[in-house]
Amino acid sequence: MELASLLPLLEPWVVLVLLAMARAGGLLAALPSTSGKAVPRMVQVLVAVGLSIALVGIAAPPVLPGADPVSLAIAIAGEVGVGYVLGFVVQVTLAGVRIAGEIIGVEIGLSFSAVADPMNPGASTSTASLLGHLGIQLLFALQLDRALLYGLGHSVRAVPLGGSHFDGDTVAAVSEQFGDALVGALHLALPVLATVLTVKLALAVLARFVPRLQIFALAFGIALIAGLNALQASLPQLAHSVALQLQLVLVRLDRVIETLQG
Repeated sequence: MELASLLPLLEPWVVLVLLAMARAGGLLAALPSTSGKAVPRMVQVLVAVGLSIALVGIAAPPVLPGADPVSLAIAIAGEVGVGYVLGFVVQVTLAGVRIAGEIIGVEIGLSFSAVADPMNPGASTSTASLLGHLGIQLLFALQLDRALLYGLGHSVRAVPLGGSHFDGDTVAAVSEQFGDALVGALHLALPVLATVLTVKLALAVLARFVPRLQIFALAFGIALIAGLNALQASLPQLAHSVALQLQLVLVRLDRVIETLQG
């Protein structure tokens, strides 16, 4: 009888924990460093549970205290969506860094096999893997992982659990950030692109005056060497530019959180 009398008092707390776990789990599932197979599933679950318990202490009162099962299920699905949207902002920023590596790899010829045989593209280029790992390492080096936790905590204060509001503004904000990531990718790849373009233009002029020159075979090796040298020379500034791109994550999170407020 005593336990039965406590159930009505525990129900709002249980609802709050479930909603917080849904938002934290959606965020973790969207992040590249926590959603992969390298992280054990049990570790992911424990991290999600720990974050949800921490969020309960700072979260605003839920919109659905003691809700019926159908409304609670809909609210949980909405909170998973909120977490995915927040994680997608981080994912898009890191994807922009990898896209820059892909652009560099295609331009200097490291992805020639995918161009020659489109039906068997294989894995991503080594430059994309290099910049992808650089972005993740800088994410932790700049302590942006803690900033992401702060952003998650800010989201449960600004947007009460169970009270998220998706509309066209959210889609527009995410789309705008995706465009910004593409522009940032081109900005990161620009030094190498300019170098390789200059080399190719010079080789085109040379082929004009020496028609018998095997320009295709010659241009491939020269562009590869020039591109790798340009990449090596631009790595310090490239790392600085990647760090600036990552520091914009919190600003982008704030924009998305503003659109989620009903």
